[in-house]
This record gives sequence, C-alpha cells and structure tokens, in this order.
Amino acid sequence: MNRLVPQLGDPRSCPMTQTAARWTAQMSSWPYAISSPDPTDLLRANGFAVRLSPHARKHTSQETADLLGDVDVLLAGTEPLPGWALKAGLPRLTHVARVGVGLDGLDWRFCRDHGIAVTFTPDAPARSVVEQVFGLLISVGRRFVEGHEALRAGTWKRHTGILWTGKTLGILGCGRIGRQVAVIAKAFGMEVIAHDLREDHAWAAATGVSYVSLDELLARSLAITIHLPYTRSTELIMNRERLSAMRRGAVVLNTCRGEVLDETALFDLLKSGHLAGAGLDVYHHEPYTGPLATLPNVFLCCHQGSCSYDGRYQMEMQSAQNAVDFALGQAINRERIVWLPGMHEPGQDWLE
Repeated sequence: MNRLVPQLGDPRSCPMTQTAARWTAQMSSWPYAISSPDPTDLLRANGFAVRLSPHARKHTSQETADLLGDVDVLLAGTEPLPGWALKAGLPRLTHVARVGVGLDGLDWRFCRDHGIAVTFTPDAPARSVVEQVFGLLISVGRRFVEGHEALRAGTWKRHTGILWTGKTLGILGCGRIGRQVAVIAKAFGMEVIAHDLREDHAWAAATGVSYVSLDELLARSLAITIHLPYTRSTELIMNRERLSAMRRGAVVLNTCRGEVLDETALFDLLKSGHLAGAGLDVYHHEPYTGPLATLPNVFLCCHQGSCSYDGRYQMEMQSAQNAVDFALGQAINRERIVWLPGMHEPGQDWLE
C-alpha cells in the first residue's frame, strides 16, 4: 500500500558534502528529519555535528538538560524549557532554535539574561493548522465522528448535521493562522467576525471580515475557533462565563494551546446540551485522558495540528537555516527572530 507521503525537497537542497564539525546541534524536538534528511544535511554541510533526540517522544525538562553541556544550538520542540534546564548548557549553549511557533514553555528571560539567541518558525506550521480547523469544523458540524464510531461498533446510524455556508464563524485571535482561516471560511460562504487586540482594518475590509468585541463574538458565532498564544493574559480566556455566553447549539474549536480553555466548563456545557460540539487538538495536560473523551460530540486530536509532512518539512528546514545563519553570522529572516544578543527586548511582544 502506498503511504500518503508527498515528494519533499527544497529546490535549493541537494546532496551536500559534510564539512568538519565546528558546532554541535542537539535535537530535543521529535520527530526530526524523519521524512527527509534535508534539514540535518543542511546542518552538517555547514559545520554542525548533529545529535538527534534519543527519546521517541516529547522530552521532559530533565531529559533535555541531560543532553546539554557540549551543545551550541538546541533545536527544540514544545517540551518545557525552564531556566534551570537551559543552565545545564552554559556556557556553550548560544542558541535555542524552536521548531514551530509556541514559546510558552521557554524561559526566554533566562535566554535574554544569558545571551542565548531564540528563533522560531512561525509561518511554517500555519497552513497545516488551518486545514485541521476545517477538518474539525466539518466533522463536528456533520457529526461524522459519531457515525464513524457507531459503524466501528457495528451499528449503521445516519446522523444529520448542519452546513456551514451562511453560518457565522468567530475567530478569536486573527494572526497568521486566523487570517488564513478567515479567507477559507469566506470561500465556504460563511460570515466571518473576529476579535483581536490589534485590528488591521485594511485587511478586514479587503477580506470582508468584521472586527467585533469579544462579547459580540460569543453572542453571534455558531462556531468559534481560537488562535491565541498562551500568555498570562490569555490563560482561561474561554472560561465558564464566556463559554456559557456562546449561542445555544454552538461549536468551539481549539487548536492553539489547551490553557486558554476551561476544559471542565466545556465538558459541563457539552453535557448539558448548551454547546453542540467541540473539536480539540490541545489540552492542559498531554497526553489527554480526561472526561471530554467520553462525549460523542467531541472530536479529539493528539496535538497534531502541525503534523503534515509538508508543514513539518518547512519547520525543520527553517529551524536548521536559523541555526546555520546564526552560527555563520548571517542575517536571519526577521519573521523568525524572537531575541538576539544586542536586542533590548524580544521582538515578539506577545510573549507577555
């Protein structure tokens, strides 16, 4: 059977000759270079000795700390990276190259105070998450999960759901991902409203999106999709009060960070019938084993929004390029810089 694996490869990447190692790159991100050797080839061709993760899963902080000490750059995933773990890499560790976009588990203040550069790849996973949003939206709205589970259990039961054309989608957080969701939702024939701290009215007018208050977003949307970073100000932003303020029969989707959503309140409102369904990819504690898994109207994924072969390839290639550019003293793509030595504060002001 042929696997659904695309032909990967960057037109700039070709078989590379390894140069003598000047630096050591340690991967705590897993998996890395599974579908293509291009990212590790790029590193080796530019003077890096490459050490892949010895753990076939997400690292603990201690496991990452144990790998540091003789490492120049850490290519990190979503695992927590507190200051005490990064301290194990001093004085040699000079760069944390994040494979992906989330920075909530990284002690960037420790990095700033100890001269450790921080980069990430914010654009690379965006499209993968966008497509997941619509997979969740359609599956929950048409009750495909319930039919799938029933058929696996030996029961033929047809479920009736709703069409999303003509319905109102609320986007909470209209950045890289939220804007792409808006464009596709408009193509679906949906009315799109958004709430964001920064309003780009020129973009909204060109796209046909309306910015509204959070209260209006909750009251009008038949589906709300959340695309916020996890910070102190966004923690539990979708709490019991706000979930209760959503329209009866509405759907909530969360593909950003589990901490922005009150899972207990969501369970209660789904159980009571106030909310019709939910599609979730992220949770407070992962792997998730909580009561939401018992509800038939919830589509649960395993924090896999970025897990497309194409998106993962771009994440890895961009993180490797960030490592190479920093090591060689070359200019790093501005969109991928969080903090570099010499900067006063991180370039991403949403870290707070």
